[in-house]
Amino acid sequence: MTPYLFILPAAAIYGVFLLAPLGQTAVMSLWKWDGLSPAYEWVGIDNYIQMLADGSVWSAAWNNLKWVILAVFPIVIGLALAIVLQQARPRGRTVYRAIYFLPYVLPTVVVALAWGWIYHPSFGTLNAGLGAVGLDALTQNWTGDPNLALFALATAANWTGYGFCMTLFLSGLNAVDPSLYDAAKVDGTSAWQRFRYVTMPAIANTTNIVVLVVFINTVRVFDIVFVMTAGGPAGSTEVLGTKIYRETFQNLDIGYGSAIAMFMVLIILITTVVYLRSRERDAV
Repeated sequence: MTPYLFILPAAAIYGVFLLAPLGQTAVMSLWKWDGLSPAYEWVGIDNYIQMLADGSVWSAAWNNLKWVILAVFPIVIGLALAIVLQQARPRGRTVYRAIYFLPYVLPTVVVALAWGWIYHPSFGTLNAGLGAVGLDALTQNWTGDPNLALFALATAANWTGYGFCMTLFLSGLNAVDPSLYDAAKVDGTSAWQRFRYVTMPAIANTTNIVVLVVFINTVRVFDIVFVMTAGGPAGSTEVLGTKIYRETFQNLDIGYGSAIAMFMVLIILITTVVYLRSRERDAV
């Protein structure tokens, strides 16, 4: 029992602050309640049936999928930066790692406000910069155009994420045995071949962690969308997180908001299990 006693405090915190609220959300998704009155109405799976027929939920899920696809950029940039920094001197590596990691530790609200000023259509830094180099034709209302708003928000979010990916990849690269590269060089391999057949397999576990963390963060994204556009314009940046907030706290439909929340949890769980199983099968 000794090992279990050591993990008991962490398990208790995990259960009280994650599993218990998650279970309560699952229960609330079967009821209709406005969050204020003492009256509860049992509706069973009606909230889920309503959700399946709600086009706005599927539109929000589609926006989440676009965000997931765009999240490949911080992963690729983070890996590239990690490879470059691994070759740098230790002192320079520490300085640049801190600089690149800084956006990740900034509060999301601060990042959203800063990028809101950058994207401002009248006096934003981005349009001003384009105008200064004679590219006035490319100036846009970046967060006011339904065709551009989601990509503008994803770019702001990705700016904060590449430093996190870089840090994890750098840790994985530092754990690779240098003798593997020496042996590969003796065999006459190119830099690309060493990256493809030595580096990538060696950091496979790190890559799994990075991909899963980035995927989960993109599916449950909320704060940067809420601060910058609140799901607008015309619902073009509405994601599942903002949809849950709207139904739960603005429309006061706790049961329906809980049903959408459980739908988001299901997406994360299924995708995570499928991804890990496929990676395990590839590793065999």
